[in-house]
Amino acid sequence: MSVKRKIIISVAAVLSVTFIVVYFIILPTIRDIKKISDAVYQERVDLEKKYLRGQLLKKTIQDFEKIKPQQEKLAAAFIKEGEELEFITALERVAAANGLSQIIKLQPTQDKTLEKKFYSPLPLTLNATGSFLNTLKYLSDLQNLKYYFNVSAITFSNQSANRNNPEIINTNLAGEIYSLSKTTTKN
Repeated sequence: MSVKRKIIISVAAVLSVTFIVVYFIILPTIRDIKKISDAVYQERVDLEKKYLRGQLLKKTIQDFEKIKPQQEKLAAAFIKEGEELEFITALERVAAANGLSQIIKLQPTQDKTLEKKFYSPLPLTLNATGSFLNTLKYLSDLQNLKYYFNVSAITFSNQSANRNNPEIINTNLAGEIYSLSKTTTKN
């Protein structure tokens, strides 16, 4: 065999071995390294998200501890389920103290999806009749009640039937109060 032929066979053998090593060992290893690198990156992103959620949870717990003393004050603004009579009695006392006649319409909610929440809105309509100054005192006293009454509409009208006393006005308040469920009040 000639030297030239031996060199060609040797070069071809080295190139074949190099190709086999690159194709069957190096390229799969590079793919595996890329997969591992992507997995490490995803794990790092996931850990950063978990860290941020942990920090947010820690801040939320701290904020909750700060407002915990206010919990009773907030709960007092709601009507406890089953204790609506106490609220109605308070409304009647305010009207009587100001010399007004009053009609109260409190309607329980019919929405079944609200049962799972810790509170439910109750539509409330108040119709009070009396003198203008007593009505203003009445509204001020309503505002000072411990309960939260979200007024959505207020209407004043003069009673045209009583021409002898034009100071008598009719006041209509419409809005919502909020009732805490029994499960919330036990906590």
